[in-house]
Amino acid sequence: MAERRTNVIFLGAGASRADGAPLQFDLLREYFCLPRVRPRKKMNGELRLFFQAFYNIDITRIRENTTFPTFEEVLGALELALHREETFRVAGTVWNQYRIRQCREYVITLICIVLAAKLGAMPTGRPNHHSNLVAHLPPNEKTCFISLNYDLLIDNAIRQANHTPEYGTEFANRIEKLGTTVDLYKLHGSLNWLRCPTCGSLTHTGNIKGASYPAEQRQRCETSKCKAETIPIVIPPTFFKIMSDFHLQQVWHHAELALLEAHRIFFCGYSLPDADMHIRYLLKRAEVNRGATPQVFIISNHSNRPEKALADKKLENGRYRRLFREPSKVVYTTLSFEEFALRGPSEAETFPRETGLD
Repeated sequence: MAERRTNVIFLGAGASRADGAPLQFDLLREYFCLPRVRPRKKMNGELRLFFQAFYNIDITRIRENTTFPTFEEVLGALELALHREETFRVAGTVWNQYRIRQCREYVITLICIVLAAKLGAMPTGRPNHHSNLVAHLPPNEKTCFISLNYDLLIDNAIRQANHTPEYGTEFANRIEKLGTTVDLYKLHGSLNWLRCPTCGSLTHTGNIKGASYPAEQRQRCETSKCKAETIPIVIPPTFFKIMSDFHLQQVWHHAELALLEAHRIFFCGYSLPDADMHIRYLLKRAEVNRGATPQVFIISNHSNRPEKALADKKLENGRYRRLFREPSKVVYTTLSFEEFALRGPSEAETFPRETGLD
C-alpha cells in the first residue's frame, strides 16, 4: 500500500490579508482611527503617554503623514526593558516594571481589538479564500495547518466545512465536535484562547474573539473550582518571544511532529522574517532530525495589488534557500494565496515558478 502523502500549510499574515485582515504595520493606525465603541479611557490614556514620550506621536491627532513604528519596534522596547528590569521616565513620572508590563499588555490588546473589529465588519456572503482552500484539500492526503495568525479565519473555514480543528492542546471547556478533525496548530496563540494564570487551564471562546475584550469582560476560567480571571494567549511579533506557556509548548511540539512527516510544505503569505528565529529553528530541527528536505513551495505573490518588487522576491527566496539543506527543493511560485486556495496542494507539481530570482 502506497504511503499517504502529508501536506503542511503555513499561514502567514499575507494569507489573512487576502480575507480582509490588516497587516501588522497597519494595526497601530487602524486602532487609533477606530470609533470608540467601548470606552477604554485608562488604556488609551496610557497609550497616549507612551506614544508621545517614545515616538512624539499625538494619537488624538492622526494625520495622513503620521508615521507609526512597527509592532516589533514598539513591543521590542517594552519587552527589553522588562528583561533588563529597567524603568522609564514618562511625562515626569517613573514607569516601573508593573506599569511597563501593563503598557505591553495594552499594546497586545490593541492588536486583538483591531483584528476583531476589522474581520467582524466583513460583509456576509463575501468570498472567503480560507474556505476555498479547505474545500480544495485532497481527500486522499493528510493536510495539517500551521498558522502564525491570531484571527479565526482558518478556524471558521474548517468548521464551516463540517470539520473540527484539532489544536494540539486541551481546553477546560467542551468544544462541539463536527465530522472529522483537521490539525490546526496556532503557534502564536489565538483570539479565542484565554489562559487562567491561577490554575493554568485554557478556555476556548468559540466564535467570540474573547482576547479582544477588556479584562473585566473576558470569560472566566471554565474549571469548576477556579472561575478566576483569564488572560489572552497572544505572542507578539518581536525578537523576544516568550514561549514558556505550557499550552503553546504542546502546540509547538505537535507542529514539529507534523513537519517530521511532511512530504510538502506550503508557505502562504509568509516571508520568513529575521525576527522569527523560533520558526526557523522549528523548521531546521524537523529537517535535520528527519534527515531529508521536503518539497517547499512559497506562495507569496499579491492579488489585485501592485506586483511585488523583484528585489523583494529575490530576498525572500534567498532566505528560504539558505534555510533548507537542499535549496533545489525550494520552489518560489508565481501564485497568490487566492490562486493557491482555488487549486489546493494536489496540483503542486504544476504550479508556475517565478523566474529571474537567481
